[in-house]
Amino acid sequence: MGEFKGFDRNIFTLLEINKFNDSKPFYESVKEEIKQGAVVPMRQLAADLCDELFAIDDKMNLIPTKMVSRIRRDTRFSKNKDLYRANVWCMFMRDKHLWERQPCMWFEFYPDCYSYGVGTFRTDSLFLEFFREYLVTHQDEFREAIRVLSLTGASLDIECFKKDKPGIERVSQDLRKFYNCKYFYFIFSSPEMEKLIDGSIKQELTYALRAFAPLYKFLATITDKIVEQGEN
Repeated sequence: MGEFKGFDRNIFTLLEINKFNDSKPFYESVKEEIKQGAVVPMRQLAADLCDELFAIDDKMNLIPTKMVSRIRRDTRFSKNKDLYRANVWCMFMRDKHLWERQPCMWFEFYPDCYSYGVGTFRTDSLFLEFFREYLVTHQDEFREAIRVLSLTGASLDIECFKKDKPGIERVSQDLRKFYNCKYFYFIFSSPEMEKLIDGSIKQELTYALRAFAPLYKFLATITDKIVEQGEN
């Protein structure tokens, strides 16, 4: 597959043009260029990060072809019937088919910006119940994980229940929004696309993954507890 060297400078515009055209014939005419300019480099980046990711979680899916998104959208169950996307992402997580409420880390780019982050996207009442109980007994660990990842400049996105969940008084004031959350994640975004072109994004992302690791592991521990107890 080769080592990641960066993305082609022109690929971001091409992805946007392809999305605008929303045409299978047009896509077929640029498909190989998009693959070589966007999909293959993203898979190379994922492959280069595999050792780092394995050290964080040896259960993580580390097959680059299964980590990177497709350009063609699956419109079967979506009201949005656009055929193609202008963004490409790579997910750093366990196989969601084993248990779909997995925590995740990710890297994504659009034609004019990129982002990376860590958190919970797909939660349910069971995951949140386990999360709240674990948070109560591991407040210092959680707080330290948040402190470490904040060094990346990532900011919090969170949605909370309107009514406080029972037992919220068991956690300190600064953690109550997490105890009462529906989901949360931390995300860093930047318009500095030159980092994707010159390849320096790999070093930045490596640093971010190390900073995100404590929170990812905290959340993955909750997944393990649910699976160990045979819950689903």
